[in-house]
Amino acid sequence: MSVQETINTRGFRKFIPIMVVLVILGLLFILCFRTVDAGQVGIVTRFGEVNRAASSGIVLKLPYPIEKLTKMDIRIQKQQESAAAATSDLQDVQATLALNYALDSQSALKVYKEIGTDYRDRVIVPAVQESFKSAAAQYTASDLLVKRPEVKQKALEVIKKRLEPYGVRVDDLSIINFNFSQEFTKAIEAKQVAAQQAEQAQFNLDKARLDAQSQEAQKASLSTELLQKYAIDKWDGKMPQYLGGSSVFNIPLTK
Repeated sequence: MSVQETINTRGFRKFIPIMVVLVILGLLFILCFRTVDAGQVGIVTRFGEVNRAASSGIVLKLPYPIEKLTKMDIRIQKQQESAAAATSDLQDVQATLALNYALDSQSALKVYKEIGTDYRDRVIVPAVQESFKSAAAQYTASDLLVKRPEVKQKALEVIKKRLEPYGVRVDDLSIINFNFSQEFTKAIEAKQVAAQQAEQAQFNLDKARLDAQSQEAQKASLSTELLQKYAIDKWDGKMPQYLGGSSVFNIPLTK
């Protein structure tokens, strides 16, 4: 190797550490930029402590592990849960409820700090369960079937009261179905059959009464003269071959 080549090699080696440092700095610079999508809020923590909230767009932060970005969804979400309760007449009932809710963007920082990203399991689900228990306990099992909108409204009020302090906005609640014990379901079916049979029996009784009244009215309106008129109107003019008396249609044949 020539003297000049040796000098060039030594010079290149001197620049290697500088190039490595520049690459590392470049990577760290890139890591300082993150993107928060629309419908999300970014929570920035510094050394594990909550530092600030970032709205949607490009977020500038210190590289990990100094600062970390966690995204929280603030769009409307649907949570479907099964809930069990007891009615005022001590019947066990299960229901499937669907809740539409959204995390308020202004409260995301507080929720993350006090509850964490698993606020759905720690707050939403218990609220749905408790709201149904509270509402169902105010009605009998039979009333639940016919007053579903009223039950829904009472459960919705309980959910809002529990979740709004956490910054969770509740849009709507739906009660998809009710399920009762097998014994109660059979009792309801038997009651419906009995009601239908009683209704049919009453209908038959009313019809028989109307038919009897109609026949009585018809009998009362049929006088001897009217019966004679009906018979004469249908007579073809021919004399009967045999007579049991001296009259036809109770009209004397001779004077």
